[in-house]
Amino acid sequence: MFRTLDIFDTEFCADSVEWCPIDFSRDIFVCGTYQLMKDENLTSNVSPKRLGRIYLFQIVQNGRLVLLQVLEVPAVLDMKWAHVTFQNKILLGVANSLGYLQIYQLKSDNENKSLDLLIQKRIADKDEVLALSLDWCTGRLANEINLKIVVSDSKGFVSLFELSENELNKINSWSAHGFEAWIAAFDYWDTNIIYSGGDDCKFQCIDTRIGIRASNKVHGAGVTSIHSNATREFLVSSGSYDETLRLWDTRNLKQPISDVNLDGGVWRLKWDPFERKHLLAACMYGGFRIVDCDKTEIPSVVGEYNEHESIAYGCDWCFLNSKEISEQILERETRNAFLISTCSFYDHVLKLSALYLKDN
Repeated sequence: MFRTLDIFDTEFCADSVEWCPIDFSRDIFVCGTYQLMKDENLTSNVSPKRLGRIYLFQIVQNGRLVLLQVLEVPAVLDMKWAHVTFQNKILLGVANSLGYLQIYQLKSDNENKSLDLLIQKRIADKDEVLALSLDWCTGRLANEINLKIVVSDSKGFVSLFELSENELNKINSWSAHGFEAWIAAFDYWDTNIIYSGGDDCKFQCIDTRIGIRASNKVHGAGVTSIHSNATREFLVSSGSYDETLRLWDTRNLKQPISDVNLDGGVWRLKWDPFERKHLLAACMYGGFRIVDCDKTEIPSVVGEYNEHESIAYGCDWCFLNSKEISEQILERETRNAFLISTCSFYDHVLKLSALYLKDN
């Protein structure tokens, strides 16, 4: 089912992996890191430094990783590529430990690709606020004059930003959670709607025009991951420290359609980029899982990847299709092949794998 192709030591603790979805750059991905640096000479009430790196990789023949760039940055909590180009630019959003939303541009110069910081904005006026997650409004590949980005933070706020020309402006902010707001995500079918999850166990729906519209505490622990399905309207997945994946019909947020235990806190959920019927889940102490959600009432685990020895945090699907993977990367004919990147925290390991799914 899984075959490891390449391994990379990120040196700092690894927590975020994101593949570029844009044509001609779908063999590119980034890995973000988060390292707590405590100075033993400082008093205990001095906050430790949080350092990070962003690694830019390209995948080449035989599934080898080529490191293109390393950026020394504040600790990275989350990264997401815009699903479409904006003013012909390929954009990467980064949420960092200094409380900034950063927008990088992927540039190409004579076949050399690199990330340049385009613009950044502090998400809150207070110090000691960490930006925890972000999402772009473009999940259904919708081009917009102004792009919207939602960011959640360590004080429980969910904030909406707009990118226009080279300006990044905060539109609104909601005090959504009593503790850390671990995750915020757009409804890709109606980008006036934002879903958020927090350490207070709340799963919430925010209508950007009127405020919080629905809230529940179905999750038995902090809500850590939410992802809207860009193919099936009204379908959203959520994950929690309670080790359970839940599927929701957004027309009824009182109870989920279904739930399945994944044997580990569900830190990240990613719909596959093609049919969007499989979920890739990073399950912290439970490794990584592939969940078939074609039948939403009875999702089932159809694959496991347990090759990491530390907390499973970051994961993503490559946007190259099976034919491209067979011809360009694996150099052999194969059906239903996917490329998956995964990373784990304390052992600072990034892995690239081939995933082979059986026909239904």
